[in-house]
Amino acid sequence: MKHLLFPGLVIAMAACADPAATSSPATEVTDSAGIRVVTTAPGDLVYAELAEEPALSIGDFTGPEEILFGDIESVARDAAGNLVVADNQALEIRVFDSEGRHLRSLGREGEGPGEFESLQGAWPAEEGSIVAADFQDITRFGPEGTAVRTARLLGPDRATIIPIGLGGSGLLLSRASPFNAPSPDALALSGSPEDVMRELLGDLNPPIFYIRHGLDGVLVDTVAEVRIQRRAPVSSAEIRDFGDGRFSQTVAMQIPFAPRAAATGSSHGVAVTGGRHFEIDVFGQDGSRLMIARLDEVPPVLTDAHLEAYVTRSRTRERDAASIRQSIERYRELPLPESLPGYTNVRFADTGEIWAVRYAIRGAPMLRWDVFAADGVYLGRVAVPASFRIEEISRGDALGVATDELGVERVQIRELILR
Repeated sequence: MKHLLFPGLVIAMAACADPAATSSPATEVTDSAGIRVVTTAPGDLVYAELAEEPALSIGDFTGPEEILFGDIESVARDAAGNLVVADNQALEIRVFDSEGRHLRSLGREGEGPGEFESLQGAWPAEEGSIVAADFQDITRFGPEGTAVRTARLLGPDRATIIPIGLGGSGLLLSRASPFNAPSPDALALSGSPEDVMRELLGDLNPPIFYIRHGLDGVLVDTVAEVRIQRRAPVSSAEIRDFGDGRFSQTVAMQIPFAPRAAATGSSHGVAVTGGRHFEIDVFGQDGSRLMIARLDEVPPVLTDAHLEAYVTRSRTRERDAASIRQSIERYRELPLPESLPGYTNVRFADTGEIWAVRYAIRGAPMLRWDVFAADGVYLGRVAVPASFRIEEISRGDALGVATDELGVERVQIRELILR
C-alpha cells in the first residue's frame, strides 16, 4: 500500500483514560476504520531484569584502533551472530564475531563508492550483505566487505532525511522533515517579531514523516506523519543598538519537555510513537496501519520541580538560585506542555514484542522500558541503566551501547532474565 509523502497519514493521539483503574484486564476494541486498539490498565508488572554484568563488551579507552569508538550510531547482529557497528566519528563500519573478535572494517571518509561524509547507521541485510546510509546515499556492501552499490536517496524535495534503520525486507526507514527557505522579501516584512520570525524561518514546527526507500534509493511510501510543537518564537526584553537603530531580539527557542516522536522497523513492520502518550502505532510490511497499543495511563504533570531540574542539569556550570529562577520564568513564556512526554523511543524484539522507553529527566540513573506483546497487550517493564542505550533485542539479550563516566563508548550484550 503506497501513500503520498506529504499528504501522509496522521498519527492519532487518543486521549488517555482514567489511570485510577489499575485492576481491569487488557481491553481490545475495533474502531470505525477497522484498526485494532489494545488498551491495558497500568500495573506494577516486571517483564524482565537486565543482567548487571555484560555477557560481551567491546571497546576501551586505549588499545587497537578497531576497539576505539567515538560516536556509535547503530549496532546490529546478523544471522551468524556477528556484530555490525557503525561509528560516525571514524566514518567506518566494524564487524566483530560473536566472541568480540574484529573481523573487518568497511568504508572510510570520502565521497566515492563505499565512502561516507557522515554515517547514520549500518544494518545486516539478506545473504550476508550490509546496508549503510548517510543523509544522502544508501550503500550496500557484499559479504566480503566490498561496496557493490551506492544510490542517492531520492525525494522528497526540500526535506531533511535522517535514516533510522531497515523498515522491512529490502526497505530503509527514515525520518523526513520539510524545510522552508526565507523568501527574498522576508526582510522587508512588517508586523510582530513573532510573525517576522515565522516568515524568516518558515514553519518552526514542520511535520515529521516516516518514509521508506528501496535499497536502490527510490522512495517507496510514507508510513506515518506526526505533528509536534517543539520550537516557538520569543521576543527578548533586551534592546541592542547596532548603530542605525535599536532592536529587540527575537529567537526561536526549544520548548522544554516537548514530545519526541520516534519509529523503528523490522520484519514485523514499523512501530511509531508520537511521544505525547504511552501509545504506539503499528504498521504492517505494506505500510497499512494494523494496531494501536497503549497503556491507560497519563504522563506526570509538568511542575516547577521539573523545570528546575531541566535548567540545572542542562548546563555544565553551576548556577545560583536567582539565575535558575530567571531561566524558569523565561521558559514560562513558551507554550509548555501540561505534562511530561510519554514514550521517546521504540524497538521491535526479534520475536515481535514491542519495547518503548519512557521519558526521563536528564541525569536520571535508570530508564523504564515498557514491553508489549505482538498482539498489543502490555507485558510489563524492564529497568535499564540510562548509560546503556538499547539498539536491538534479540536471542534473549539486549544489544546496545554503554557509555561510562569518561564518555567512552562500548558495545555490550546483556542477558535478559524473564520474570
